[in-house]
Amino acid sequence: MTKIEEDDSGINSVLLTVENPVRRKIIKQLSKEPSYQLRISKELGFSQQLVAKHLDAMEDSGVVSSQMEASPHGPKRKEYLLNKSISLTIDFAPNLFRARVVEFDPLPELDLPSSSGDVFRTVAEVMQRPEENRKLRPLASLVKEIDKKLADIEDERSVLLYIRHLAMKEVSRAIGGGSNGGWDDKGVVNQLVNENEKSLRGALRGLNMSDAWVRAILAELEREL
Repeated sequence: MTKIEEDDSGINSVLLTVENPVRRKIIKQLSKEPSYQLRISKELGFSQQLVAKHLDAMEDSGVVSSQMEASPHGPKRKEYLLNKSISLTIDFAPNLFRARVVEFDPLPELDLPSSSGDVFRTVAEVMQRPEENRKLRPLASLVKEIDKKLADIEDERSVLLYIRHLAMKEVSRAIGGGSNGGWDDKGVVNQLVNENEKSLRGALRGLNMSDAWVRAILAELEREL
């Protein structure tokens, strides 16, 4: 069942799993392909005892699972693989704290943009092709395109956080400096635009974002404020 966790228990469970750098390296290794204890130990340069300790802890938490597989050189061995697909996002700054864990396998129950339908149709069409070799190239191209879109989204998200931070700084200053504790929301946003125009343009220039996009975001800030 799809879960979207925003409570402390969901966040804490994931953080406790990934807070250790050894576990993060093991997770990164298992993200490439399933593996076994001795191989992970050799590739990461950790002792087998240390790797076994962390694999056991992550298996207990459900992040990894294991199964017995035949070995070409001896008895069966335990193979480990990632058991969850998770996105963890934490933002914090003055006047901001937002944390969210999303399990995206199966598909999260979210309001998806209409463009997602095109992606699903593309995947469905490719998967219906009978020859395996005809699937690889279009799927590889699709993954490359998705990775680029994710990178673009992260860039836009960073700028949005930056603009929000500037806006909240102006809000805090306006509230703190008012004679009666009140403030004019339109004046705050105008001040944000006028005083930070240069820094905003500089941040957005590197992302090839238009002034119209910036104005749209600031208009949305004005509506929120």
